[in-house]
Amino acid sequence: MVKIPDAAEHRRRFAALPLSERRAVVRAVNRGVAVDKRKHAPLAVVLARRQMRLWRWAWVCGAAIGAIGVVDGWQAMLVNALIGTTMLGLVGRHWFVRARRAEQANLALAEGRGRGQKRSSSGRARAGAHATGTAPPARERLRERLGRGRPRRSDPAGR
Repeated sequence: MVKIPDAAEHRRRFAALPLSERRAVVRAVNRGVAVDKRKHAPLAVVLARRQMRLWRWAWVCGAAIGAIGVVDGWQAMLVNALIGTTMLGLVGRHWFVRARRAEQANLALAEGRGRGQKRSSSGRARAGAHATGTAPPARERLRERLGRGRPRRSDPAGR
């Protein structure tokens, strides 16, 4: 089991990184993927958990923003609160899902389970991933995705 740093240790280790590496960790978490360097994975896990904690409650801010407009009347306040809650809820869900994906990917990487098999953008193992680690040509991947089976023969007679 990998040791995830506490808040003070995370702050110290993250501040010790050069700016380019800090940006790479934040970029990986924002994209929902594993970091490039395995030693940065525990830092990315802490960052992803922090972002999940933030975005879990973002929708409440939408209701608070709508409540500020009480001067315009209760109907306007209700509409503003509904729109704000919906918008921040959708944005929060998007970033929460990405942070959760980053947390899972970086936990796997830190424990040594990551980057063993090619993965699709949804996190599932790709059907066409070769054992050598090279991906099949784009046309074959597209055919697999569309469910068209084997590629056609190049012979126009169909032999």
